[in-house]
Amino acid sequence: MKQQESEEQEEVTLLGYQGVLPVEWERLDSPVDTATRWRQEHDNTVLLQGLLVLDEQPKVEHEEELSAFGQELQRIDYKLNLVLELLTQTLRSWRKLPEPVAVELSVEKVIWCTAEPPPQGEPVLVKLYLSPIFPNPFVATGKVTSVRRGEETNRVEVRFDGLGAQVHDALEKMVFRQHRRDVARARQRRRTASGPGVS
Repeated sequence: MKQQESEEQEEVTLLGYQGVLPVEWERLDSPVDTATRWRQEHDNTVLLQGLLVLDEQPKVEHEEELSAFGQELQRIDYKLNLVLELLTQTLRSWRKLPEPVAVELSVEKVIWCTAEPPPQGEPVLVKLYLSPIFPNPFVATGKVTSVRRGEETNRVEVRFDGLGAQVHDALEKMVFRQHRRDVARARQRRRTASGPGVS
């Protein structure tokens, strides 16, 4: 019981997305105007909702009960995913993305590693390419709250100015799903390392 409570507390404390993603940033000389911010929030909402839809897995209670119609839907889904992947590859060939780096993302902030960090305390615009399927970035503005310099790379933390309600909810859901997967994989690795017969 105590172990379960400890794991649940760990999940709450470490809730966030961790991955390796392309990141771009630019310094803001002036605040983003209302029209631009609205467009960014709209684009972010569409992007995140699209990622959430693609992330959903159809639930099949019993494989033998899958109808011919359901099988045909699965074939169509496979073909659509293939077409989407081919389109994505084409778009990526037109748009040069930066090299992926280690990223930690939550609804409050983003942390990434870079050789050329923005100045601490400065307002910036950050672009995160969350998925290889969609070459469009998640765009947010914020302030550089921390720059930890290292020998080869620097760890930068940017706190967001404030995301719109729809963007906040969609990002929170995406981060939560990714976090639960990471926790499940970590538990599976611990069980595998413990060997058979150990719970």
